[in-house]
Amino acid sequence: MEIAIALIIVVISAASIFRLNSIAGQINIRVSSNDYFNAHAKYQVALFILGLITLVLVYIQNPQNLLIFLSVGNIAAPVGPVPWFGISINKTWIFAGVYLSFIITLGTLSFVCFQFRKLGASFGKVFPYVGWIVLFSLSNSFSEEAIFRLGIISPLTGVLDPDYLMLISAAIFGLVHFGGMPNGFVGVFMAGFLGWFLAKSVIETEGIFWAWFIHFLQDIVIYLSFALNSIANNRVFQRESG
Repeated sequence: MEIAIALIIVVISAASIFRLNSIAGQINIRVSSNDYFNAHAKYQVALFILGLITLVLVYIQNPQNLLIFLSVGNIAAPVGPVPWFGISINKTWIFAGVYLSFIITLGTLSFVCFQFRKLGASFGKVFPYVGWIVLFSLSNSFSEEAIFRLGIISPLTGVLDPDYLMLISAAIFGLVHFGGMPNGFVGVFMAGFLGWFLAKSVIETEGIFWAWFIHFLQDIVIYLSFALNSIANNRVFQRESG
């Protein structure tokens, strides 16, 4: 029963993300002269509220676990080796966190550069919006970690094996990116790969720090590319979701 309830909450929260743009679009408030930043500010408020609702429901299920994982945790905890990705025995999450931050961010940067390689906007035009990019990245990464990591790991730790928790988190996180950024089957694979490592970090450090930080870096790259595209083409993007 615990497994079913936890999965239902996360699946409903994940599915709700696809409705947030239409909900946010009905809010007749302008916080920026740029249409993209104005629309996405409202989207982020809606997403943050959805993340908080998920946390409240998770707290009702297992308050003790949520209070443990909704913390910095032990950022230098031992990391389970992942030899096929260059993480060997006797390493800690200090090494793994920095290593993953660099490697995964480089992968995200390569992907978005390939998709937006023909943009005509200059970085100078984006500079006035750096504050928005950082704010969106902080908010989006926290809200999605609340849903896709804490929403799964907190209620089901002690109920399911950690390996299953990482796979569930990876699968759901990957699937919602089919229409996000990165998108398509490549996006599903990349987001699932990222989701697996982020879930691993939460479980092994008993905290959200590395998951939030690594996710935040990916969002910085993605929102920067969205901003360049918005300025170059004067268009509004639907959502980031990742």
